Amino acid sequence: MRFNEAWLREWVNPAIDTDTLVQQLTMAGLEVDAVEPAAPAFTGVVVGQVESCEPHPDADKLRVCQVSNGADTTQVVCGAANVRPGLKIPFAQVGAVLPGDFQIKQAKLRGVESSGMLCGASELGLEDLIDGLMELPDDAPVGTDFRKYLQLDDAVIEVDLTPNRADCLSLRGIAREVGVMNQSLLINAAIDRVAPAIDDTLTVNLANSQGCPRYLGRVITGVNVNADSPLWMIERLRRAGLRTIDPIVDVTNYVLLELGQPLHAFDLAKLSGGITVRNANAEEKLLTLDDQELTLRDDTLVIADDSQALALAGVMGGKPSSVTSDTQDIFLECAFFAPLAIAGKARSYGLHTDSSHRFERGVDPQLQNEAIERATALILEIASQARSAKPWTKHTCRARQKSPCVQIASKACWAWACPPNRWKTSSTVWAWKYPPRKAAKNGWCWPPAGASTWRSKPT
Repeated sequence: MRFNEAWLREWVNPAIDTDTLVQQLTMAGLEVDAVEPAAPAFTGVVVGQVESCEPHPDADKLRVCQVSNGADTTQVVCGAANVRPGLKIPFAQVGAVLPGDFQIKQAKLRGVESSGMLCGASELGLEDLIDGLMELPDDAPVGTDFRKYLQLDDAVIEVDLTPNRADCLSLRGIAREVGVMNQSLLINAAIDRVAPAIDDTLTVNLANSQGCPRYLGRVITGVNVNADSPLWMIERLRRAGLRTIDPIVDVTNYVLLELGQPLHAFDLAKLSGGITVRNANAEEKLLTLDDQELTLRDDTLVIADDSQALALAGVMGGKPSSVTSDTQDIFLECAFFAPLAIAGKARSYGLHTDSSHRFERGVDPQLQNEAIERATALILEIASQARSAKPWTKHTCRARQKSPCVQIASKACWAWACPPNRWKTSSTVWAWKYPPRKAAKNGWCWPPAGASTWRSKPT
C-alpha cells in the first residue's frame, strides 16, 4: 500500500513529523518498507504563462515565446509542439537547478536570446502524460513556486500489510490508525448522496448470493471519457504508483485508494439485458482487460449479462464490455464479494489485481453505498455533462425475514443479501455479528451464548 503523507494529513493531522509517523506505523504492525520524496530536488521553477509565440527566424521547429512569471515577462526559445499563447506551464527561470544538477543559464539558440526553460514533466522527475510541455490547469496561479503548487515537498510512504490488516488498505483505514495512536480527530468529510437526474435502470440478479451478498450499480449517461482528470488526482495516483488512464478508471482507482472499495465501470451500450452475478459455465471464455483469453471453471464467480460473462468478479473486467474513448454511457458497479469466493481465484488464472488483493482479505460490507456515491460525484465533476441515476435495491436476507427475495427496480441498482453470519469492521479488528438469541432493539445480540470475542458489548 503506497500513499503520500500530504493526502493522509487531510484525513488526520497529528502534531508529529514524518519520522515519528513512520515509527508509529511500524510499531502498530503496519511495517513501513520505504519512504521516498514525492519528486526529485529542484529549485527556481514557478508557474508561468505563455503570453505570445512567434516563429524563430532561423529554425522551423523553434518558437520565440514571451513568458510571464507573474511579475516580469521573459523571452524563452522553445521547441515543444504544444507551446501556445495562454498555456500555463512549469517555468524554470535563469538560475534554476533541475534534477541531475542541471543549471538553467542565459543562452542563445540560433542567435536568439533565451532566458529560462519551459519544462515537460520528465524534466522535473514527474510522469510525462503527453509529449511536450507539462500543461497546468487554467486556474494555476502564475508566479507560484511550482513545488508548493503541487505539494512536491511531500513523502511517499509504502507499508507492507499482513493479510489480517485489510482495514488499512485505504487512506481512511490508515488515517483511523494514526488518529487512534495520537488521539487526533479524524477529518472524515461526509459523502453526500448524488441527486438522480435520469430514470435509467438495469435488472440485477444475484444467482450466487453467498459469493456476492451485496451488489450496487448505477447508470451514468453523457460521460466524456476524453476529458482530462484533474492534476491533483493524477498526482495522488502517481504517488500511489498508479498511472492515469481516463477519468472513469482514474476515479475508480482513486476511490479504491481513498476508501478501500474496488469499483468497475462497464460500457452501457455493450451490455445485453440485465446483470447476473453467477458461477461461470464450465469452459466458458472471457477476454480480460489485459488481453488474456481465460477458460473459466464452474467454481469461478463472474458478472454476466444475458449473453456472456462480462468480468471475473472481484478480479478483473472483460475487454468486450470495457470503457473506451467512444463510450458515452456507463454502468458503474460497486459490490461486496465474500473473501472465500475470491480467495485463490486470481492466482489460479495467473492474475493479481488491486481488487482481488482487497476482496481476498475482506472489504467492509457496509462500504458500498458510500463508495458508489463518492465515485459518482467525482465522475459528474470531471466528465462534464454526465448525468446519473439512483442505485436500485434488492434484498435476500435469510437471517431477518422469511421471504427469499424482495426486488425494487429504482433509478440505480443496489443488490443485497445478508447471510446468517455478517461482518462488521472497526479500525483495528474484524469481529462477527451473529443472529439474535433474544429480542434486541437493533435485532442483533452480542455476544451469542458460548461465543468468545474481543469485545464485550455490541459494536
